Amino acid sequence: MRQIIIATILLTVLLGCNSSTNKKSSTESAKVTEKISSDFASYISTLDRIKLPLETNPLGQLPKISKNFDKKNFEKYKHTWTSQPLGIYYQDEKTVGIIDCSIGDWGLVPFLTTYDLKGNKIDSTGFYDKSGQDMGYEAIEHLTFNADRTIIVLDTVKHWEFNEDETDIIEESMKMTTGKVEYQILENGKIEKK
Repeated sequence: MRQIIIATILLTVLLGCNSSTNKKSSTESAKVTEKISSDFASYISTLDRIKLPLETNPLGQLPKISKNFDKKNFEKYKHTWTSQPLGIYYQDEKTVGIIDCSIGDWGLVPFLTTYDLKGNKIDSTGFYDKSGQDMGYEAIEHLTFNADRTIIVLDTVKHWEFNEDETDIIEESMKMTTGKVEYQILENGKIEKK
């Protein structure tokens, strides 16, 4: 009888400890989730809204906004290779689009990342696929970020043939092409190339 009482007491103590451990673990998990959400909310609260439409090209300067951004959380949420945030492109009840600045051939260029409101990355893209300069090649793209979540990319590309020993271009051989690409941010935050 004595052994049954001791076993019952030990079992009760063990189950009681396990229950408080589960409660503690559950509480810690909720705090972590809340912290993730509040870290992201805190971060985006330090970013300025971008005045739209935003028109830019790699030869021009991006506007200087979001000067007082949260540097610690920028490091946490930024896209690889970006150096500073430009600001909030859009925000709705489900997603937010943030434009960060990345180093391009001629200076800072915009890079778009979309997130859910907890800070989970949904999609991202850069828009300067052609811009740059090399011997026999010159291209520039002009971007327009619109309020309807469309991004228009207009490009001008010039190609030249080389002289016989390929040390210089033949000026008269220049061929120029122009193009247009349109992107749309969908309701779920995905960036679609039309």
